[in-house]
Amino acid sequence: MNMTEGNIRYRIDRLAQTENDLQKSIGVENKETNSVLTKIKRSAQKSCSCSKGCVLGFFKGLFPIFTWLLHYQKKWLPGDLVSGLTVGVVHIPQSLAFAILAGLAPVFGLYTSFYPLVIYTLMGTSRHISVGTFAVTSLLTRSVVFRYFPPEIVSQSNGTSLEMNSTMVPDFDNTNAERFSELDLQRAGVAASVTLVMGVFQIIFGIFRLGFITSYLSEPLIQGFTTGAACQVVTSQTPTILGIQIGRFNGPFSLIQSWVEIFKSLPRVHVPTLIITILCFIFLIIGREINLRFRERMKVPLPTEVLLVIITILASHFGQFRENFDVVIVDNIPTGLPAPVLPNMSILGDIIADGFALSIVGFAISVSLAKMYGNKHGYSVDPNQELVAYGVSNIIPSFFLCFPNAAALARCEIQDNTGGKTQVVGIISVIIVLISILVLGPVFEPLPRAVLGSIIIVGLFGILLQFRNLKHLYKTSKVDFSVWLVTWLAVVLLGVDVGLLFGVVFAIMTVIVRTQIPRFEILINVPGTDIYRAEKTIQQRNNNEGILVVKLYSSLYYANKDMFRSKLIEALGFDPGDVLCQRKEAKERRKIELAKLNENSKGFFGIGKNKDRRQDQVTSGDAQGIPSTSVEISEVETEDAWKSNIHSVIVDCGCFGFTDFVGGTLLKQLCSQFNDIGISFYLAACSVDIREQLQRSGFVDVAGMNSVFPTVHDAALFALKNQR
Repeated sequence: MNMTEGNIRYRIDRLAQTENDLQKSIGVENKETNSVLTKIKRSAQKSCSCSKGCVLGFFKGLFPIFTWLLHYQKKWLPGDLVSGLTVGVVHIPQSLAFAILAGLAPVFGLYTSFYPLVIYTLMGTSRHISVGTFAVTSLLTRSVVFRYFPPEIVSQSNGTSLEMNSTMVPDFDNTNAERFSELDLQRAGVAASVTLVMGVFQIIFGIFRLGFITSYLSEPLIQGFTTGAACQVVTSQTPTILGIQIGRFNGPFSLIQSWVEIFKSLPRVHVPTLIITILCFIFLIIGREINLRFRERMKVPLPTEVLLVIITILASHFGQFRENFDVVIVDNIPTGLPAPVLPNMSILGDIIADGFALSIVGFAISVSLAKMYGNKHGYSVDPNQELVAYGVSNIIPSFFLCFPNAAALARCEIQDNTGGKTQVVGIISVIIVLISILVLGPVFEPLPRAVLGSIIIVGLFGILLQFRNLKHLYKTSKVDFSVWLVTWLAVVLLGVDVGLLFGVVFAIMTVIVRTQIPRFEILINVPGTDIYRAEKTIQQRNNNEGILVVKLYSSLYYANKDMFRSKLIEALGFDPGDVLCQRKEAKERRKIELAKLNENSKGFFGIGKNKDRRQDQVTSGDAQGIPSTSVEISEVETEDAWKSNIHSVIVDCGCFGFTDFVGGTLLKQLCSQFNDIGISFYLAACSVDIREQLQRSGFVDVAGMNSVFPTVHDAALFALKNQR
């Protein structure tokens, strides 16, 4: 290696080798190929091996708190205390607001901010996420709750009786029945059932190590989904902040129908509620801007939501907003923890799809935040353990009237910005929420619901501002731009659950289309090097000396094998299969002509005499107007092929991530056809998996061991040597 004028130059002198020669020279032996059953058996034996250390490691993995708590540093405590107090206080207004968003009584939000947070603190691997109530999961829960108990039932519940299907009424504890209305308990039962199904799915995913499923939820998809869900949330809260009532719409285009109804109801806007909403928006937006602009200077963010709740509670209590201005308030918030109760088991079969969607959405959002903060602070997050933690955080709370939970970006940001280092923040937050449940519940009863609606909408500003990413996405990747836009439109027009499914299917289809119609290029050699580049990118003529080098920028499999073959034929200028067919047809025609000649040559008495004449006719061929022999026609067809100056074809397999049986069979067929017309066919830069698949599909049996090369240049040199 020499250094010349600041440029690094390397010179390597070696023999051109086939892949087989290279494997022998470096001493690589063929590895033993185990069956799937053998691999499963070995994995099971490894997983089921039991020892003291194994059991201890299992419990440490299941409860990471016992690992990081042993290494806790005292210098982290001040930041964790401040962060825990701040996040705990923020939990309270958010939990009340998101419970209403889920179609439940506000107090159920406090329960959902308590039980899951306790469990995740014990079992989670992230140090910076705060689980509990979240807008998107609340919105998905709302669709299920209102499916069984629409808002119209509220007006009926004020009467003397409320008719319900007996299968929808589980046996609630008397303590719960005294503290909640029957409708509240029924709705909570439906939400708890969804929570149970959601947790079961997440546990199953965690047990079977399916944390990789989030790979199918790309960042543009998640952004489009959360932005669309935010639009749905804003739509659902708009009547609350305007003090109007509209009908409930379900199914596709329900958001458009809701907005049409909202605009029709504008003349009936409740003015006192609107004034409260405007003042809340101004207060929250100013606080948000202060926190954003002075983030670097402020040790603790301004708790705008908490201050707003305190101010409006005092104003509503002393101003008697409900009595004097007919403002809708939170009203009844009982104190104490609920008695455990079995979720509504009668509807589990009907809500499996909803629970599955919630499990994917909740996990995707939570683990995305966990990984983001893990990368930021330099620690790893185990997606599979996170799945188990989320699953348990949903299953156990479902017996305490909780609804589906997930991590919320706003609380996570506060936890990070206020100096939180570990899940000690979660422990402190749990204490704050518990105090609110046991003692402070009635304090929140005068709080106007418009305040909670304002907190929800302003809290979604960060998500709604993701629209600004579209310009950058459009410039960098049209595909990601389309995934973002299609997912957003699907969620807005079709609903959150159907929209998510539509977005995932569309995102997967973009991958399938890109692999089904990938880029195909002809490569030429850069003079004086072993480098091959696309013909259209090099300002010179093709100097490959009768060698066609092609590259497919994708894996070769059943979906794109026809495209690959057609592109290869287009690059060649002829189809080897057609050449072989023409030869076969010419041979058949020759047989027919010879048979006719034989019949015409027979005389009454001159069979022997005509025999010699027939031989002369066969020899003369063209002079008698008889088609050429099969040998002569084969030579003509071969000469037609040589007009393209191609004597060898090399396929660069460097971009093949995999190939299936169909792809391997295609390569085998191409090799056989090219060899039959006198053209050599080689593969280069094949990975170990590709070589194994080629061997299984029979390619090596047809092409031989010397048809696969480690580099394109090795194959090209070998082809030139054989041609000479």
